[in-house]
Amino acid sequence: MSVKPLITLLFLLTVFTVLLFVAAVFPDNGISLTKSMRLKFIQPKEIFSAPEKYYADISGIIANNELLDDSMVIELSAIELDRGRDTIKANADSLRSVISRIQFPEKGAAILYPAFRAFDKAAKSSKPVRIMHYGDSQIEGDRMTSFLRNRLQKKFGGMGPGLVPLKQVYDFSFSTIHKTSDNWFRFTLYGKRDTTLTHNRYGALASFSRFTSNMTDTMKTKPLQEVWVSFSPSAFGYSNTRTFSMCRVFYGYNKDPFVAELYQNEELIDADMYPASNSLQIIRWKFDQPVNKIKIVFKGTSSPDFYGIALDGQSGIAVDNIPMRGNAGLIFTRMNRELLQKHFRELNIRMILLQFGGNIVPHVVSDYGYYKEGFKAQLHEIKKIAPDVPVIVIGVADMSVQEGDHYVSYPNIEKVRDALKTASLESGVAYWDLYEAMGGKNSMPSWVFADPPLASSDFVHFNPEGAKIIANMFYNALMFEYNRYMKTGQ
Repeated sequence: MSVKPLITLLFLLTVFTVLLFVAAVFPDNGISLTKSMRLKFIQPKEIFSAPEKYYADISGIIANNELLDDSMVIELSAIELDRGRDTIKANADSLRSVISRIQFPEKGAAILYPAFRAFDKAAKSSKPVRIMHYGDSQIEGDRMTSFLRNRLQKKFGGMGPGLVPLKQVYDFSFSTIHKTSDNWFRFTLYGKRDTTLTHNRYGALASFSRFTSNMTDTMKTKPLQEVWVSFSPSAFGYSNTRTFSMCRVFYGYNKDPFVAELYQNEELIDADMYPASNSLQIIRWKFDQPVNKIKIVFKGTSSPDFYGIALDGQSGIAVDNIPMRGNAGLIFTRMNRELLQKHFRELNIRMILLQFGGNIVPHVVSDYGYYKEGFKAQLHEIKKIAPDVPVIVIGVADMSVQEGDHYVSYPNIEKVRDALKTASLESGVAYWDLYEAMGGKNSMPSWVFADPPLASSDFVHFNPEGAKIIANMFYNALMFEYNRYMKTGQ
C-alpha cells in the first residue's frame, strides 16, 4: 500500500473516532441554543441501527367512529345496563370499545344528571340551555365546538352560534361571518394584557370590548364615537347555526349613556338610548322569525364594557366556543367572581367543558404537581361560581416532536394528562381522555399522515376534518351517559 492512501485512511479513521466520541458524550436531547433552536448530534445507536418508527394505528378508531350513530349509542347504553342479556352483551363487546367513556369521580355519572334534565326540557324552555366550551388553540375557529353544537341542536333543538365577543381576536370563525369597524378596543385576561386596567371584570368570555379607550374617558371634552358589528351566515357553518331568533348584548359599567341601533337587511328596526350603569346589563332583541343577518351600531362619548353578544334560539341548546390561545386554563381564579356569577346565571349555563393542557406540554419538567394543584383551584372556583353546573374536563391531545426523520410523542404528555385527570377526579368533576381516545402514544403522526390529513403539520392541532371526528367521539361518549340516564328514569 502506498503512503498517501494510508495517510488518508488513518485521517478518516481518526475523524470517525473523534465524531463517535463526541456523539457518545453529547446529550441525547441536544443543547438548547435559543427557545426555538436546539443543537443535536447523531447518536451512535442511530449510526449502527436506525430507530424503528412506530406510529399508532388509528384506522379502527376512524372506521368505527364513522359507523357509530345515535341509535347504536342508545343500544349500547341499554346493553350496559342490562347485564342479564348475555347473548346480546357478548355481541356488543367489540362495539362497546368504540366509545371512549367519560371517567367519573366517586359520585359517578349522576354528577351529569342536572345537565341531562335541562337538556330534556330545552325544547320547551323559555330560554336556551347553554353549554360553554372553554379551551386553548385546539378549539380555535369553532373547530370542535361547531360539530358538537350541531349534533346537540339537532337532538334537543336550538339555533345560532352562541355567545361571541364584540371584537373577535382571530380572523376566521367556522360558524358565522363576524365583521366589525376598526375602532374597537379589545381587552383579554389571557395573552397580552392591558396593564392599565384597574379591575378584573372580564365576564364569561374572559374578555371585553370597548369603543373608547381609558384615555378618551378621562378627557374633559369627549368626542362622540360610532362603531358597528355585523353578523351574516357562513357558507362553512351548519344550517342550524346560520339563523337565530334572539340577540342579547351583555354590557356594563358605562359612565355615560350610549345609543344602540339594530339593523336588519340594512333597515333600521330598533334604536334606543341606554343610561349609565355600574353593573351587568342586557339589551334584548327577539325576532318573530329566525334571521341570519344583522348589524348593530353603537354611539356614545364613553363606552361600556361589552362582555359579548349571544345569538341564540329562544329555546333549545346553545353551545359557546371560547378559545384562549396560549392559555393553560389557570384563569378563573383571576376573574371577578360576582360579575362572572351574574353572567353565568343570565346565560342559563347548564354544562361547562374545559379543554386545556396543550400549552403546558412544551415545558418539560419532572413533576406536574404544580399544574394539578393550579387546575384544581380553577375547578373549585367554578364550583363556587356555579355550584350546580356539571363540568367535564377534556384532556390534552397527543403532541409530537421530531426526532431525526420521524416524530414521537412528547416524553411528558402522559404526565400532563395524569395531572389534569387527577385534578378533575379529586375535584368531583368528570374527565374525558382525549389522548387515549385518539390512539395514545405516537398517535398524532397517524392523524397528520392520514389520507386525507386529519391534523396540521405542526403535529399539535387537529384540522377541521380531524376536529369533527374528535368532536363526534366526545358527543358519542356524552350521549352514552345521557341514554343510561334515560334508562334509569332519573
